[in-house]
Formats: sequence, structure tokens, C-alpha cells
Amino acid sequence: MCFQILAMEVAVVQAFRSLNIDPKTTTILDVGCGGGGALFQLIRLGFEPKNITGIDIQEERLAQARKIYPQVNFVKGDATQMEFSDNSFDLVFESGMFATLPNDSVRKDIAREMVGVCKPSGYFVLVDWWTPKVGDPNYKALTRKELYKLFFVGSKTELIGVHRGALVPPVGRFLSKHAPFAYFLVATCFPFLVGQVVYILKKVMRTYKNTEE
Repeated sequence: MCFQILAMEVAVVQAFRSLNIDPKTTTILDVGCGGGGALFQLIRLGFEPKNITGIDIQEERLAQARKIYPQVNFVKGDATQMEFSDNSFDLVFESGMFATLPNDSVRKDIAREMVGVCKPSGYFVLVDWWTPKVGDPNYKALTRKELYKLFFVGSKTELIGVHRGALVPPVGRFLSKHAPFAYFLVATCFPFLVGQVVYILKKVMRTYKNTEE
């Protein structure tokens, strides 16, 4: 399992290092932050906890996150109807959220809200899974086609980077346990086995109302 985590962290670090932002001043919204599991990566990269806001609908998970990161601003709220003003954040982030949201309407509403609260010329960093999981109705991959549809790529945003992360779980877990030396070799030689991806989007330089065109 350790190489699965390592591969994901490498992709996230590469993604953030490609951005033209100042970690000390960048304001970040972590959508579906849960217990704050992904915040360690952001803080380790130099982003200031006081400039990070996390939103989640589950209070018990937020209570856990507040204990770990008392300087971060956590908000209990529905990500399909966020109460932040439009154009509020320099960067909007999510980790593994869309893959766990099979409902098309919910996915669409959350993505619309994410686009709305991001500043013009701001960024989206989406750490998710782009490969299907056969037989699991609670899982829906964030494919590139789905990404383009949800985030209005070509009109409200542009895709500026894709970084490959962890292998599909069965393969990744097997290699992590039995052949860790081959993990990254397999990921390089058989890219179709890489199930995780970090998408980087940039909001185009216009001010949009938080509604669909």
C-alpha cells in the first residue's frame, strides 16, 4: 500500500510545482475535505493553514479535522450549494471525491459551484480516479470526457496539466506487497494500469456568475 501512497504523493507534488503560485499567500478551498486527510500534502508543500478552507457535509469528520488542523477554517456545508462568494479562492482542490459520487446531478452541481468560487485565472487541482471499477454502483470515474463536461473545459476553464498517480488498486496493492521494485517500472511501461490522475485546470480570465450558460 505504501507505493500506492507514494505514487499519489509524487503526482500531487509535481502538479503543484507546475503552478505559478505563491504558497504563502494562495487561498485554497478543499471541497469534500472529510477528516482532513489530504491537507497534510498541502501544508507540507508550504501552503499556510490559515489560508486553507475545508468544506464537508459530515460534522463528525470535520470535528476530527479540526483537532488535527486547528488553524484551518472548516465549514460544514453542502458542496452543491456553497455559501462562499463567487471568485473567492485562488485554488480549488479535491481528492477522491468525484469517484465516490455516482449521482450525475450532484457531481454537476458541485463542479458548477467549484468553478463559481474560483477566481478568474485561478486553478483547480483534482486528485481522482479515471478508471472504472466494475460492479461497484457507488463508484464513478472522473474520466477526461466527464471532466470536460463537468468543468466547462473550453469555455470556463482550460486543462493545463495531467499527472499520473497510483496504479489501479488490485495491481498497485499486489506490487506494493510482493514486488515493490517493479511498481514504477510497471506504471511507466503499462500506463493503462495507472488508475489515479491529477488534473490541473485554470479558470479563464473572465468573471462568471455562478450559473450555467
